[in-house]
Amino acid sequence: MSTKQIAAFILVFAALISSGCSTPEPPPPSPTIGPPTPLIPDVTPTEVSEQAPDMHSLISSDKLFGYIEELTDLQAYSGWRNSASEGETEAMEYVADTLAEFTHLQSLGLEIERQSFHVFLATEIWESRLFLTIDGQESEVPANAVSGHKEKIEQAIRFDSDGALNDRARNPLETAGNVLLLRSFEDALSLVQEESRGKIAFLDFAAIDPEVQGGGTGAELITTLIEKNVTGLVLVTESGGGKYAGDGTILEEISLSEVIPKLYVRLEDLAALGIASWEDLAKIEAARLIWDTDVFSPGESGNLVARIPGQDSSQAVILGAHIDSANTPGAADNALNAAALLEIARVLDEGSIEPLIDIYLAWFGSEELGFYGSQHFVNTHQELLDRTLAAFLMDGYTADQPGPTIFGMQESSYIRFGDDQLPFSDYLTQKAEEYQIPIELVVDSSLFASDDGPFYGFVPNVRFAFGSSRIGKAFHSPYDTVDMLQDQREIMKQTVSMMLVAALDTPQDAPDLRVPPEPERRAVILATHTEALHMSPTLLINFVRALAWEGFDVDVIPYGCAPTSADLADADLVAALPVIDYPSTASDLNLYDEEWSAAEINLLVNYVEQGGLLLLTNSANRLFFGRIADANEDWEKVNALAAPFGLMYESPPSTIALARVAVPHPLTENVAGLRLIANNALPIRMDSGETLVELEGEAALGLADYGEAGGQVLILSDLGLLDVYDRKLHDRDNFTFLRNIARYARDR
Repeated sequence: MSTKQIAAFILVFAALISSGCSTPEPPPPSPTIGPPTPLIPDVTPTEVSEQAPDMHSLISSDKLFGYIEELTDLQAYSGWRNSASEGETEAMEYVADTLAEFTHLQSLGLEIERQSFHVFLATEIWESRLFLTIDGQESEVPANAVSGHKEKIEQAIRFDSDGALNDRARNPLETAGNVLLLRSFEDALSLVQEESRGKIAFLDFAAIDPEVQGGGTGAELITTLIEKNVTGLVLVTESGGGKYAGDGTILEEISLSEVIPKLYVRLEDLAALGIASWEDLAKIEAARLIWDTDVFSPGESGNLVARIPGQDSSQAVILGAHIDSANTPGAADNALNAAALLEIARVLDEGSIEPLIDIYLAWFGSEELGFYGSQHFVNTHQELLDRTLAAFLMDGYTADQPGPTIFGMQESSYIRFGDDQLPFSDYLTQKAEEYQIPIELVVDSSLFASDDGPFYGFVPNVRFAFGSSRIGKAFHSPYDTVDMLQDQREIMKQTVSMMLVAALDTPQDAPDLRVPPEPERRAVILATHTEALHMSPTLLINFVRALAWEGFDVDVIPYGCAPTSADLADADLVAALPVIDYPSTASDLNLYDEEWSAAEINLLVNYVEQGGLLLLTNSANRLFFGRIADANEDWEKVNALAAPFGLMYESPPSTIALARVAVPHPLTENVAGLRLIANNALPIRMDSGETLVELEGEAALGLADYGEAGGQVLILSDLGLLDVYDRKLHDRDNFTFLRNIARYARDR
């Protein structure tokens, strides 16, 4: 890819967003074109292989467990490392402090980058306390609060103790009363208000366990309890269950606005009070709950990125994992892999290694809310991705496979383009055999499973996973603890060994990992005013891949960064994404407001006048993994950019999801119709140009000529046409349309 010259342009608003514009990458030598060559030609691979085990012998399960224990101790029973919370921030600080202790890496010039970004919704748990009275004696037991909804403000606010969005004041809600024990859905339905009014309901989590009961049961049951005037709720989990007890998933659609304290407790944590079974809960005479949580929209999260300089900075390898947990201790998901990154740094430090090429260690925030951190990283590190040989991303593994432990590598191929190669997975599998590390290769059909997803359009990568069905069942539950991992020490060391292979062996062996052709032209995607990461280039995977398949280098101008004439000078295609920011009418905030500036509009008009191809997109709603989340109040602001070309978006959006081809054209070749997102496509008014695809008599896709140099504007009614979150994975026409765009831009 070409080195970008992104202007240092920071939007000013109350909460600072670090979008990458003001954090330049270290200037590397000229990037290598084509497959890299070994960086130490006078050392044979055999000699390297003989040296490597000495490095692997430095891996310590004790050190690794020490890091895991430190991470799982942060904000215990107060959300732990909950996404976009103080616990997540403390975890980042812990990583930074630990890295500062590695003197050899410091001598190499270790660099730390801190990124901050907004997430749409975040829940901060300030206080969650549970007191039980037995035999007249009140004692406190460990308890945690349930987090709020990830997407909907009106639902999330029901998990806010004061019901006031974005209020950081500490104002705990306290309630006390006699205990009501409920073991089933029928128990709750049979209650009458006289016996439930003012009581604290202790509910067996198994009654609403989504793994057993299905979705929606929990919200229905809790709604029933609130209607019957219980004043507090305590979910009781037992070993082997409790999945999603803390992250709000089971309670997402409560239909009442009344707010009551919602805590959960492990039955095992009541042993000190002589409670070892559900029947023993009858000993409890009264309960007292203290609950203080706040919900924020937008919330604040971040990434921490460490660069270990190599002998040759024109190339790099990226190792990454998310550091946040889903309101649980999160030992395996994902303190284990966050700790493994630290262990890699420690081993390189202890071994006094100077890597052949740059090694980047990335700790991502807010993965549990929807892969926010890795998306932000990819959008803001385009120069780094230009010179990256491969990215090795790690997360937990939950598949129900035989055997106590497995290794899995998940990588999505270009099979839809006719090439099913998995070069990085194949390379790592071969290396695993050399190091006698058992690996099971799992080919994932999804393009977006975890933090690996955002990388797929930009750099060869795999998701390397560790786990078992036993460990997987504990993810997102109160039982994802350090104790659960004690019998996994050897496998955990092998995980770190595979990371060392990716970091140290890959540049030496120089495998050819690139599947699409070497780029000969450029496409630029402008996310300048697209704050919603789930509508950014990282989720346009098939669109980005279609461009790469036709020989395009795809560059991104990230949110908050203004494009420059240098960015667009040699671009064969420029795609402008919708205008959208996170503050909404529901959040009642005016922190900042996005719009195309006059200077940016002039820049893009000049680009088209000089013969460029501009792609305009819009969206009536904020999209979350291809689904409508809430209305986009900024949709009309794209019109300031569309108007100079005689184009205009109108409302209301169409309720129809299938558009038909109006005229034959290279852009619609072999396409019968296009599927859109219902209630998201905005009708297009065209003063000139040609309607290529129409929806209910209105243009859904149009092409307009502009200027004397052959410039054109391609306007789309719905961002969903660019295949957000692979929503139309099996829709042949939509996929063909993406390939047509790439070919049209190539052949103009």
